[in-house]
Amino acid sequence: MADEADAELAQLAAHQLDIEECDDWLDITSLVKTGAQTLASGELIKPESLTLLDAMTSIQVMDARLDMGMLLDSDLAEIAQWDINRALTLKDTLWIVDRMLCCEMTWHNSASLLQTIYTCNYYIADDLPSAIGQAEVTSNKERDLVLYPLLVATGLCCRQVWNEYSRENVYAEEDVLLGPTVLRFFEDQYSLADTMRLLDGAQAYLETMRGQEEGAAMLLAHVSMRRRWLTALMYLSVEYLSEDPCALDRSMAELEALAAEHQAYRSTYTEHIDRAADNIVPGVFDAKCMRKFPSLAPIKPKELLTLSEAHATLARLVSGLSLVRKLLRIESVESLVHFFQGVSRQVEPLPYVRSLLISVFASDGRVQLSQPLPEFVRRAIRELCGTKLMGEEGDRIDLFYQEAARMLVDWFRTLCQNAPRQRRIALKYLAGWDSLQGEAEQLDIWLYTQRHPHVLPEKASDPSLNPFWVSSWAYHMKLVLMGGALMTGIRLDVYLAYEFPQIFCYATQIFEAHALHLTRMVQMSGSDRLHEGKYRLWTRQGVSDLESKAQLERWLSIAAVQKELATALWLVSHACERLGIFRPPWAKGRSKLALEVCRTQESEPAQSSRYALRFRAFSRLNSPTPLTFDGWMTTKRQLDEYPISDLFVHAARILAEAKTALDKCKRGFEHTGGEEFIRAMYYVVLANSVALAKLLKSDVVKSRALAVSGADACAFREALLNEALAQTDSTATSDMTKAKSKREKKKRAARNEAAARAHEWQADVDQLVSSGALNIAWTTAADRHPDWPVFTF
Repeated sequence: MADEADAELAQLAAHQLDIEECDDWLDITSLVKTGAQTLASGELIKPESLTLLDAMTSIQVMDARLDMGMLLDSDLAEIAQWDINRALTLKDTLWIVDRMLCCEMTWHNSASLLQTIYTCNYYIADDLPSAIGQAEVTSNKERDLVLYPLLVATGLCCRQVWNEYSRENVYAEEDVLLGPTVLRFFEDQYSLADTMRLLDGAQAYLETMRGQEEGAAMLLAHVSMRRRWLTALMYLSVEYLSEDPCALDRSMAELEALAAEHQAYRSTYTEHIDRAADNIVPGVFDAKCMRKFPSLAPIKPKELLTLSEAHATLARLVSGLSLVRKLLRIESVESLVHFFQGVSRQVEPLPYVRSLLISVFASDGRVQLSQPLPEFVRRAIRELCGTKLMGEEGDRIDLFYQEAARMLVDWFRTLCQNAPRQRRIALKYLAGWDSLQGEAEQLDIWLYTQRHPHVLPEKASDPSLNPFWVSSWAYHMKLVLMGGALMTGIRLDVYLAYEFPQIFCYATQIFEAHALHLTRMVQMSGSDRLHEGKYRLWTRQGVSDLESKAQLERWLSIAAVQKELATALWLVSHACERLGIFRPPWAKGRSKLALEVCRTQESEPAQSSRYALRFRAFSRLNSPTPLTFDGWMTTKRQLDEYPISDLFVHAARILAEAKTALDKCKRGFEHTGGEEFIRAMYYVVLANSVALAKLLKSDVVKSRALAVSGADACAFREALLNEALAQTDSTATSDMTKAKSKREKKKRAARNEAAARAHEWQADVDQLVSSGALNIAWTTAADRHPDWPVFTF
């Protein structure tokens, strides 16, 4: 088949196709070759302006059977060598087991079952050998006593993971399902007890072969690790954790033992793990198995992990499951918020870990397997607001608690999803939190005007005498969600460099509103003029005023530091835009069509439309007051009046203040779950401070900062655009040449002078950037705080 295809291609290449030429045709061969030189094999051609926002609003049609693959002669020869009755050696068995580990860990990285587990022909064979686990009757001991017991145990492990995936619908990529159907996990043939019996038989057989045949010791280690992994997965299921108080400790003990055994295995057999396999068993794995299930074929290929990568993934998976114990031992809602925010920022958290965290956190109407959902919300409000709340429970209060519990739990569950889903769902939930805040305000008014009117003095202007605690809590949570949704776009590369000034300006406003709100809540918590008979709603002991105020001050410290950091990055990004380093992608066009598009995109209505689309989810909220496009432009013009060097200096001063604030507050976060967040913010502030100090010492930056004033960058871009359009329009050029009046000559001279200055400015900037003298870039520290960028110089 492959030979016929090659012959046909050769025949087509030898004959000229009969195509009638046309005078209007344009030869783009050289253009395509030049553009394709920078593309990797199989890379799609997309314009630089295509961002995640554009991709989400477009439709990309793909064949559902893209990864079925083409059967070549080599594939047919490989398939023909499959024989389920082939006599295996221990060395052959070890290769198959290693390859299955690669398949399993690739599946844990969100590949399809058809691309991983089901590529093993032993796994999907219709007729299983009848002698599995029976040493007395089998004639193929390595297959029946070692390989199949490990495959059956692998199947039960996959079943446990699959149950969690199905329960919480968690996956890592938007377009790759973890498996459209379950074909076989061996659970219908073998129970857990049967599987353990098979593993015992495999271990006994391998003990007799130790030292006699190569690979026996490594297979023994595989059997032991598989037993511990299966046991840990069973104990970690929500059913076990809910019914057996000792299940958590047992699962953690198994995971710790597994981690120790796995580390010893990797240390002992490093050479085996790192080197390429040299004893491949032909026909065992069918890479084109998806051709047997065309309707279930994945939509894009997924390469298997190497053996070294598979072991690294297993180690990361075992380590990540320790988060379950940490989650179940958290006692405060504040620590829960920090915990889930930390999980959301982890580097590629595996889907099974995230799915299990969701199940353990909230299942069957309970939080952390014990606390009812309404009580969880009472606990959240009580911690933040103390004991000064409301009176007896009633239907209206219960209804609010039920709605607030649903919103809060859904947010925590969302933080365990992948980053794109986190941002998308958070933007959608903002409207719900806005409505919840409105309901909370009405509830506060009802409580303090009808049920307990003596608590709230009439027309009291002092915020300490207006304890609207429920609505204050709801507004606080909404602001936390707003800040997270906006800054998650940094991690996802949603924003282009020229958008950074807008993003950080809007972030500054959100964090400033949050800090002001928390300041008011601190004033409320410090009041000693409330009615002596404070009504207490709680069934548990109320939180003391000191504990509540301490938590408010911690949240205030976080909001204040984030506001300072956003302000500093806003000034730096605005200065970089004025220097000409950050340019919109359409500003690089050279054809007349591209230049016309550039003129359209640079117009104020186009900028206003992009701004409205970017911040649409925030502008629809009742509070805080949204930053409109006109407000943004006014602020931008005010910054344009300052020299660029002053912007850099002021940003450095703000970062120094943020560092001082972190130094003061970091002790207050001990044992609250917020220590990691403070350390991450400290790193971001310190890294940006160092880069900014280095930038301020640069003579190149100093000279450019003094040479470029106000809105020079925008004016230069406009002058270059006008000149480029004039050069592409012969009529306009002719009219300019024929201009005879003094006014026209004066205008032409001014345009020429502006264009000359603009050309000089652009040439200087391009030369400095290309040489590295003015190379300013933005990166995110994935292992620190990926939602905040660090600029490098």
